[in-house]
Amino acid sequence: MAYQFIHIETYSEAPKPVKDVPGHYNSAAQVLGEARRVPKYSAHVAVPGKVHQIGGSCSVAQLEVKRTALLKDAKETLPSKNGTPYQRKLRRDAATLYTEIHSHPMTTRELRSDRKKHGRAIKKWAQHALDDFQARMPKDIDWVAVMHLDESHVHFHILAINTNDPKLDANKLHAGKAAAAKKREELKEPSAVPALPKPELKKRPKKPKQPRPSKNRETKRKNAIKREAQLAAWDAACAEVAAHNRRLLDEWKTENEKHLVRARESRGLIPEKQAYSDAMTGLQNQYYEKVGKPCGLLRKGPRSERLSTVQYHRRIQIEKKISEDLEKTKTEQFELASQQRQVGENAERALKIIAKNEMKADQLASEKAEFDEGIAALTELVDQIDEGRAKITEDQIQMVNPPSFLQRLLSPAQPKTKTTNLFRKFIKVLKSAVQTRQTAVEPETLPEDPHEPGF
Repeated sequence: MAYQFIHIETYSEAPKPVKDVPGHYNSAAQVLGEARRVPKYSAHVAVPGKVHQIGGSCSVAQLEVKRTALLKDAKETLPSKNGTPYQRKLRRDAATLYTEIHSHPMTTRELRSDRKKHGRAIKKWAQHALDDFQARMPKDIDWVAVMHLDESHVHFHILAINTNDPKLDANKLHAGKAAAAKKREELKEPSAVPALPKPELKKRPKKPKQPRPSKNRETKRKNAIKREAQLAAWDAACAEVAAHNRRLLDEWKTENEKHLVRARESRGLIPEKQAYSDAMTGLQNQYYEKVGKPCGLLRKGPRSERLSTVQYHRRIQIEKKISEDLEKTKTEQFELASQQRQVGENAERALKIIAKNEMKADQLASEKAEFDEGIAALTELVDQIDEGRAKITEDQIQMVNPPSFLQRLLSPAQPKTKTTNLFRKFIKVLKSAVQTRQTAVEPETLPEDPHEPGF
């Protein structure tokens, strides 16, 4: 085998018959036990080996415990005969465990013969398969992947539960079953062929009543004989009714089978079945692109395309070459991306330095302009004070046409900067000097001008 192998399935609490293996049944408990190599579920393995967990959100044991706990409270809502919905526990045959089996062409004997050489190929295959699984699945599931090396070929199992679904519906994780369910919802009419109505069956005759009890021995004897005759007649009537009903059901079954065959032939393809097949084919195609091709595995086996042994081995060599080329291309792309990332980081670092310098230059220019404006405003204030046109009190400054800088400077909403803090100190010193001067020398009284603002 040099082709890819992936098998997906769902399981319930109820045992499910295994296809083509008469008398063998699988259930969720059996599948979980086999994954853990529990002895009673691992009879097919000559010498059960170690279980290697290679991925997942929990261990197999933890997954089993969590699933059991969730199943206790899981319920489904159903409509009653009068239309009122009611809740009940999940049916035992409800699918609540999703599984995948991934198998590699390499035998366990080959792997053990050279673990260093073959281990890289197995690790690469498993990682690609796990990445593909996580990409296909919802983010809120619980899952675990375990690898077994105690059978003929290297393989691993993925077990998952649809944790946040009220019914833990594993069919929603199954590509084919989910596609079929979606198609079924889209159909205006069900595609299932209805069976012929069953015949009306005869009812069994009522059992004869017991005779009245009597203390008389003779009467008791006669009643017993009579009762025995009544029961014999009743048994015969029941047998006759059962034979009649059985004959009707056999005739109905024969006619119904003919009816279903004719109806299904005239119906053609089943939309749900076609959706299921398309989804499963799509899954295999995706698996080939994400896992098979990068790992040098064929999409199909030799029987599918009726290849000869020579053609098949030639195909294997081609797939190996494709895998090697993909790996080489991937490495080159990684190196190129790394170089591009380094160039981008350097360019981004240079742009940040340039932007920072430009910001500093803009900040310096802004601070210089603000400083120049402050010097001009203070000069104007000092000139007006010397000329007697301005007056400074403890609370405010009165002057003719006060500069906007001073108005902003003394406003509570003005943000504090190095420049504004410096000029506020100048104003404070100036107020102190003027008040000292006004105390020593009586200042001339300025004319009251209602148009001169105070601030």
